[in-house]
Amino acid sequence: MRKFIDAILTPAKQAKALGANQWQRWFLQSEHRFTITGLSRSGKSMLFTSLMTVLKYRSEEQYQCLPLLRFLPMELVDKMWLEPLGNLPLFPVQEHIKDLEAGHWPPATESVAGFKLVVRLRQAHQLKKYLLPYTDVVFEFIDYPGEWLTDLPMLGKSYTQWSDSAWAQQMNAPQQRYAKSWHDCVNAFDFEQPPTPDRIMQLVDAYRRYLQEAKSQGISMLQPGSFLIPGSGFDFTQQGFTPLPSRISSDVASPWTQCFTQHFDAFKQQWLTRLKKDTFRQTDKQIILVDLFEGLNHSRSHLYQLRETLSHLADTFVYGNENWFKRNVLQQQGIAKVAFVATKSDLVPVGQRDALLSLLKDVTRGATARFKDGEVQFEHFLVSAIQATDEGSHDNALRYMNHEGRYMEAEFEALPPDLKSMPAEEHYPVLPAAVPPDYLARILNGKGLDRLLQFLLEK
Repeated sequence: MRKFIDAILTPAKQAKALGANQWQRWFLQSEHRFTITGLSRSGKSMLFTSLMTVLKYRSEEQYQCLPLLRFLPMELVDKMWLEPLGNLPLFPVQEHIKDLEAGHWPPATESVAGFKLVVRLRQAHQLKKYLLPYTDVVFEFIDYPGEWLTDLPMLGKSYTQWSDSAWAQQMNAPQQRYAKSWHDCVNAFDFEQPPTPDRIMQLVDAYRRYLQEAKSQGISMLQPGSFLIPGSGFDFTQQGFTPLPSRISSDVASPWTQCFTQHFDAFKQQWLTRLKKDTFRQTDKQIILVDLFEGLNHSRSHLYQLRETLSHLADTFVYGNENWFKRNVLQQQGIAKVAFVATKSDLVPVGQRDALLSLLKDVTRGATARFKDGEVQFEHFLVSAIQATDEGSHDNALRYMNHEGRYMEAEFEALPPDLKSMPAEEHYPVLPAAVPPDYLARILNGKGLDRLLQFLLEK
């Protein structure tokens, strides 16, 4: 009998010795670590803003949003609040709300931000209510520029490997359309001259102009994306590099290959390694945001490249929980749940959303093929962080407000359900919807967030 009592009390004594904070983490908190992975223009900033807004109104104002979210029963939510996440600055939700008030969509993310969202639930069961009066559900979120994400696969390559792969991509559609000026610069360049700072910057500037042009035209796989935005802390003006033709990059004795190899290694060690450790920290659930409209608006080759990009990114994260010792003893685990999310789904009528979901599954098939059988649960979702459109006069029409403030109606052709169904040179214009004046109500009536959260939170 004594042993039985000791078996019950020993964990409590250990928790008490560790202090109140540890006790609370063990018994009063349910933690969920998310990484929201999204390329540039995939809608991360708007999704974060909507997520924080709807949870706030659901808990504090008792607004009937997220109707399908059973995990956080509205009647049991006592309160919610934000806390800092390590040394990261808080996500600027108030600034984004002010942007919406002024009629502007939130700006693209150009620096890292993070936060903990804590939702306090009252206990419903009488025994639990006596022993544990509440449970804190803690969400950890990190926002970061999508350009940083596409750089992570560079960690596993040498300079020559990266240079050859980048050069090969530029020789194929769709990058080939935008790389001509860059290639003309390289073809006219004298690589017999030594790599002085001025000559290096001549190449780096020409390469950055190509990256900027390609980005503006919807290209997703651009490396190094960190050269496109400030905030990385890596000085490309001093340690810049570019891909080189294979006749140069394959010559290990070339001063240019040696110089760019040194700069490439510094980029990985000084920036990418730290980025992966600090920003893409251990997580158990992942949301991968996919903007299908960027590809639909340009060409089928853009969507094929998006599939390739997502496939490469899947190799940079650790998935599954196959090692019992790491999972249970070392408390190390891979990502066990993945949600692929097509954002801005309100930009197509309801009658086209089955095709949009089918296209999402086709574009992500390279990534899902990398998940081991049974070790990773994944689902596909259509989400609108803000319902910026209204139903049209028939099933294939939508109404929206344009940037001149006029209320318009647009008719839609059938969307392709997969890549092979999309004509090679066909493109589907993206609805130019402006921020609606009643943006708050439309955030609270956004679609798909409840299903997404329910999938991620349920056991």
